[in-house]
Amino acid sequence: MQSGKIKNFGIMVGLIVGIEGLGILSSLLAGDIKAVYHDLALPPFSPPDVVFGIIWPILYLLIAISGYLIYRSAHSLRTPNLIIFYSQLLLNFIWSIIFFNGNLYWIGLIIILMMDLLVGICMAQFYSVSKAAGILLIPYFLWLCFATYLTLGVALLN
Repeated sequence: MQSGKIKNFGIMVGLIVGIEGLGILSSLLAGDIKAVYHDLALPPFSPPDVVFGIIWPILYLLIAISGYLIYRSAHSLRTPNLIIFYSQLLLNFIWSIIFFNGNLYWIGLIIILMMDLLVGICMAQFYSVSKAAGILLIPYFLWLCFATYLTLGVALLN
């Protein structure tokens, strides 16, 4: 019994470290995000760059815990839910690279709209399996909606 708890704890920590690491790797591959951000014409309500460095690690933690709860579920939707979960993570990973390093703002908009859709599906599906897993994704979804507004604003202004 004790080894099962240790294994589950290890999986949860692995997911947290992996997803946080994915965010770090994405930002590294995106180039000098801060310089690009400061050079952009930004839409109203654009936050200072420091906000992103505070928000994203918190969101990645919530995303990882949500994914862990779905991984632990014995529900028949576990595999399809995890496929959607990892798909949105892949899009999340490539968005910064495309947007900041590639300066491909309109492609970035398409990617973030796909993320909005997938995270919305994740929230609904996860909630039906684990209420906590669905609720944990709400801050991420709300931030993505705001980021979609910012992405559209940048695409239109630049």
